[in-house]
Amino acid sequence: MADVELKIIKPDKSLEIDYRAAITEFRELGENNIESLFSRCADNFDAYLKATLQAEGGYGLPEGYVPFTTFWTVMNNEKIVGFCNFRHYLTPSLKIEGGHIGYSIRPSERKKGYGTRQLALILEECRWMAYTRVMVTCDFDNIGSYKIIEANGGKLTGVAISPRSNKKVNQYWIDL
Repeated sequence: MADVELKIIKPDKSLEIDYRAAITEFRELGENNIESLFSRCADNFDAYLKATLQAEGGYGLPEGYVPFTTFWTVMNNEKIVGFCNFRHYLTPSLKIEGGHIGYSIRPSERKKGYGTRQLALILEECRWMAYTRVMVTCDFDNIGSYKIIEANGGKLTGVAISPRSNKKVNQYWIDL
């Protein structure tokens, strides 16, 4: 893995085919949350790109959503290994579940250390945007995710019950 270059980029037309392949992997596992907000433009990649730009500026969002920036984690400039969204601020509901950062690793690329590296990259982006502290949450029983968060300096500050799923959610803060 030492020769693998990972970086985060904003969605890019040049990776449309790989984006569609990655989304198919999530769908095949029944993991549809990765594209839920953008499902209205699932078959129109240009509309998806436009929607990501609008979301960053806070335009066209459903009620209760906050502006957010979408990033893809790419390997060697050619393969998408993960997705992350950075929410620009927290609402009361995001303080319970969601936090500033949501992320997922492409199913075929899991258990390779990419999640830890992806979160480190998005945290670096947060520092660049002058954030000094961010919140990240994960399901209580998602061992892989909480290991990723803790490996990146996450301090468990609470456990809440998700109003959506009624499951326990770990709440972490990461000082930047």
